[in-house]
Amino acid sequence: MARKKTSSPPRRHDDVEEVIDLDNPEFQKAWELLQYTSQSVFLTGKAGTGKSTFLRYITRHTSKPYVVLAPTGIAAVNAGGQTLHSFFRIPFKPITRDDPDFKRDRLRQRMKYPASLIKLIRNLELIIIDEISMVRADIIDFIDKLLRFYTHNERQPFGGKQLLLVGDVFQLEPVVTGDMRDILRNYYRNFYFFGADAFRDIKIVPIELKKVYRQTDTDFISLLDRIRAGISTPDDLARLNSRVANIQMPGTGNAGMPGENFTMTLATRRDMVDHINEAHLNAINKPVVTFAGSIKGDFPENSLPTDMELCLKEGAQVVFIKNDPERRWVNGTIGRVSALAADLLEITLETGETHRVKQEIWSNIKYTFNPSSKEIKEEELGSYTQYPIKLAWALTVHKSQGLTFNNVIIDLGHGAFAGGQTYVALSRCRSFRGLTLMSTVADRDIFVNPAVTQFARSFNDQTLIDEALEKARADSCYDKALKLTDKGKLAEAFDMFTEGLRNRSILDNTTLMRFARRKLNIVNRMEERIAKLEAKIKSDSERFADMAKEYISLGDDCLQDEMPLPAIANYDKALTLSPTLAPALHGRAKAYAMLGEPEKALEDYRTILDGNSSDIAAVIEMGTCYMSNGDIHNALDRCMLALDMLDEVECPRPLQSRLHTTLADIFDETGDSDEAARHRAIAKRLRR
Repeated sequence: MARKKTSSPPRRHDDVEEVIDLDNPEFQKAWELLQYTSQSVFLTGKAGTGKSTFLRYITRHTSKPYVVLAPTGIAAVNAGGQTLHSFFRIPFKPITRDDPDFKRDRLRQRMKYPASLIKLIRNLELIIIDEISMVRADIIDFIDKLLRFYTHNERQPFGGKQLLLVGDVFQLEPVVTGDMRDILRNYYRNFYFFGADAFRDIKIVPIELKKVYRQTDTDFISLLDRIRAGISTPDDLARLNSRVANIQMPGTGNAGMPGENFTMTLATRRDMVDHINEAHLNAINKPVVTFAGSIKGDFPENSLPTDMELCLKEGAQVVFIKNDPERRWVNGTIGRVSALAADLLEITLETGETHRVKQEIWSNIKYTFNPSSKEIKEEELGSYTQYPIKLAWALTVHKSQGLTFNNVIIDLGHGAFAGGQTYVALSRCRSFRGLTLMSTVADRDIFVNPAVTQFARSFNDQTLIDEALEKARADSCYDKALKLTDKGKLAEAFDMFTEGLRNRSILDNTTLMRFARRKLNIVNRMEERIAKLEAKIKSDSERFADMAKEYISLGDDCLQDEMPLPAIANYDKALTLSPTLAPALHGRAKAYAMLGEPEKALEDYRTILDGNSSDIAAVIEMGTCYMSNGDIHNALDRCMLALDMLDEVECPRPLQSRLHTTLADIFDETGDSDEAARHRAIAKRLRR
């Protein structure tokens, strides 16, 4: 049901965390879709348009239960969330749609989701994924499969969850290694997230933030736009290459001297960056002071935002990697160390202001669901404490994404190695005059995947946006119509249904409306007739079931006397009267097992589970049958499923004992004597 529409995002007087342009028209469209509809949104925009700012605003103001996820550990820390792989427990391999490890009947056993995670997933309304451009199509399809399965909503893409995907497909692309490429090209035409099969069944609305806040030079912005789209002209290249300078290689000469301008070198390789930073630091004739970071609890070292051992000298150039709560600096602000000691760090910014810096704390977040309050909570697994800076005469292009500098030296080395690298590097600079190139930019350095260009044509499609809003208003009417129908108020329900159709402009025709009302009256009469027939069927079924109980009793007596053939004959008579009667199917399956016909027994257990998937006795006995038939794999699969069901389904102790006895036999067969002994001990304890 849609919420009441407002013209713009709410303004909060106490919202001092971050300045945001609430009058941005694209921002308002995205906000309206996210708040008042279930429509999934792809929020994009060139560098400096405020994508990350919008994301943070949404997380602080949305009323929907949500999680924030990202493809890498650093991105997750910066976004204040978890990695995709840790949250969904996604394996680090290409995942194809026909991968036998993840077929529907094996998904629960393979993923081993705890009940707490399943409850969390079911109660989510909004899933936010930052840096979506770096997520492969197969990962998106796997998430779609998981959400459909664990929400028990197979018909709707992503289990009916709303997605907010944030990123710029014109910047960094998914990392696909050679072996991955060979596998995935059999399933996907491209590896970008929008190439996922899931998006054939769902329309995602792409909204592109247009206003650039990072640069103010309109000519430079236009040039960057053409670079981003891969439509640069020879004049553009000539203008860029006019910024090539035969400068002294960074890391030599008077690097780090107080009079040096604040300049950032961007390179494509990590080893180049490390060399430049080390050379600059070594050139400063001052003692090194090392600040040791500290980890509390669980915080992966590969996700550390800055060095555990932060080595600094007076005069070292650094970059802040976290916004200051007092707004003295932001993520990406450059400064120079002006004073330091064992317990002192002062940094002078480009503005000339000098500030004492304190250590900051980063949290490793895990999401949990509170069943009593129905709230999704952030649980801190661990934290990392360190000064919010890193050495920064140089950064990799990849690590510079989202940052802005006044003076930038770009070293592409042997050329940009990934689509969007050149654009990312160039767009880090606030102005054209602050840009310096160490080598010329060629056509080969500027390339855009045609799939990206094709996808970009749908950005800011007002028709898609209007359709989503109309659907939201219509869905509200349909929801009210269903509730009125349940109350028997069919005329009022019809009027509300008609209003819903009018919002979507598909049946604005009085003749059709009159036809629909007439049909509704027919349905009403048929409903009465169906109710009478259902009552008669129920009465007959109850009578036949009572008659069948006599045959079941006779069959049980035969089983007790170890006479399986007469038992089967009696169970067959019971099933003739009531074909799905579970006690008769259970008895006949036991008789078949006694005769040494496990396949027939298994067929009866499957029939039971088709009617009642929570019949744990059938699951346990299936495991026993598979074991007696020598099928260790399926026996283990059924027994492990039964173990999972014990948390939600009541099971008599003798049956639990049988389950653990079967598991002991299975582990004996597989050679795991320790596990076999453990289960045999549990079985013995349950028999007491």
